[in-house]
Amino acid sequence: MIAKCAFVLMNSSIYAGLGVGGFAAIVWNGLAMDLAMAGYLTVLPALLLGASAVVASPRAVKTLSIALKCVLAVEAFVTALAVSADAMLYPYWGFKLDTTPLFYFMSSPSAALASGGTGGGLVMVLLLNLLFTALLLMWMRFVPLTPVPGTMAKRLRVAGVMTVCTAMLFLPIRGGLTVSTMNLSRAYFSSDTRMNHAAVNPLFSFLYSASHQSDFDSQFSFYAPDEARGIVENLERECAVDTVVAPLLSTSRPDICLVILESFSAHLLPSLGGSPVAMRLDSIASEGVLFTRCYASGFRTDRALPAILSGYPAQPTTSIMKFVDKTDNLPSLPKALKNAGYDLAYYYGGDVNFTSMNAYLVSAGFDRIISDKDFPVTERVSKWGAPDHLVFDRALADADAGTPACAPRFTVIQTSSSHEPFDVPYTSGFSDERLNAFAYADNALGEWYDAMSRTSRWDSTLVVIVPDHFAVWPDTLTDQASRHHVPLIIAGGALHSAPARVDAVAAQTDIAATLLGMLGLPAGEFPFSHDVFSPSAPRMAFFSDAEHVSIAAPEWTATLNISSDTGEAGDSLRIRAVRAYLQTLYNDLQQR
Repeated sequence: MIAKCAFVLMNSSIYAGLGVGGFAAIVWNGLAMDLAMAGYLTVLPALLLGASAVVASPRAVKTLSIALKCVLAVEAFVTALAVSADAMLYPYWGFKLDTTPLFYFMSSPSAALASGGTGGGLVMVLLLNLLFTALLLMWMRFVPLTPVPGTMAKRLRVAGVMTVCTAMLFLPIRGGLTVSTMNLSRAYFSSDTRMNHAAVNPLFSFLYSASHQSDFDSQFSFYAPDEARGIVENLERECAVDTVVAPLLSTSRPDICLVILESFSAHLLPSLGGSPVAMRLDSIASEGVLFTRCYASGFRTDRALPAILSGYPAQPTTSIMKFVDKTDNLPSLPKALKNAGYDLAYYYGGDVNFTSMNAYLVSAGFDRIISDKDFPVTERVSKWGAPDHLVFDRALADADAGTPACAPRFTVIQTSSSHEPFDVPYTSGFSDERLNAFAYADNALGEWYDAMSRTSRWDSTLVVIVPDHFAVWPDTLTDQASRHHVPLIIAGGALHSAPARVDAVAAQTDIAATLLGMLGLPAGEFPFSHDVFSPSAPRMAFFSDAEHVSIAAPEWTATLNISSDTGEAGDSLRIRAVRAYLQTLYNDLQQR
């Protein structure tokens, strides 16, 4: 009850107009999961209580009493931490607590805390302390323990009753005697996702996520393996429509500059029907090839980098970047270019160890990785390290250092300033701090692009621009296809074709095979990446967040809610295709 009250109050703008009836429905439908979590938390204290009934020595009972206090204190802290973190992060992420924050915090605490901003962090600390204190006051009334008076036979009877009661905790933990055991879908009761999220117990959600970080091939086992592959192959044949003309290049081995923009979306570009925010990006798009139906594969950067650089789709319940042994076995666009004679460099203003990024980039083959530690302390003025314009300046200085006779270069520039908490050294005409941050990143990109066009290598430079994932603005989008819709732009001096718009469906995962195809290099090692300019390529995109997986095809879009295993859009055949693709991805993940 306390957790649900805290969650709704902390997110009052999201739950405006909820009413007593709505809150009662949240509590009632989340009760079974709350009882399951209460059962888990009660097992160890119950065992200690049962043990205290057997022993007669006051010293032994005192030891058990101290142990019980420690257990209750730890459980109180863990519960309070889960509730406060869930309530604070939900407005930013839009899904219930899972292992993602822990992964971020373990890799780089400062970068993880930057996501919530200073205000959010203070609120979380305050809520954590209040909940921790409240739980301790409630639970500590069970201790200190006292010896059970009477004979050994009486103590054994008491211990026997306690053992039976403890064993009966199996019922709430399992979720009753039904065929299915307790899972996240048990709290889903409404077509309004926010109601379901409020009903889900945050600690159960976290533990459920933590327990599903292995045996990936068994997590989404909907069909026999051969049947799943057959469904995916039929889907790809169905989506192999329309021929897209490949742009002409001035050289077979151009320099390639890949810019990964933090949190941008199609809704910031007027040319894609969005608001006039990213005007420089919009201008660059008008000079090159603009993909109008491109979709971001995931919802966080650690999902985006493998999608962009390895052609590997984002997973909803985990991140392959958590598993260094698996990222070592991923295909790599940088490594393929390196084998073709390219020099590789990666520029990022933040902590490159965040979300195991450094291990992934090194494994991908990058020769040079420039990050926050390569900038003077005076330039690391934001919570994410060096702001975007300084990162672009550093990349520009290195790009202009060589001559056209040098080996071709593959340069990746990853921005970070358009991320919470949006503290940027820039003032635009937008009062919304998010839009101001996007305008700043857009301006930094435009100035870099203009300066690049004046360098000696510009005529042989290809520029590819894509966001890492969907944006935090607008925050009113609920349709998954709209949320994941991002611009993909190919431009630069090496592009000799006229400006064009490509309306075929494309995905971040297609970037690897498409670039290799433009260079005449093989892309057979990228099973999930397709050359958009190949006549036989399927025009489709798979994308996911923590709760949904979707496929966008030329004529339809379908979304599966993996928590409730229900389709939110599309008929049963299309949902069948989504399930099969998800199963194929997780089978591949298990084998990496």
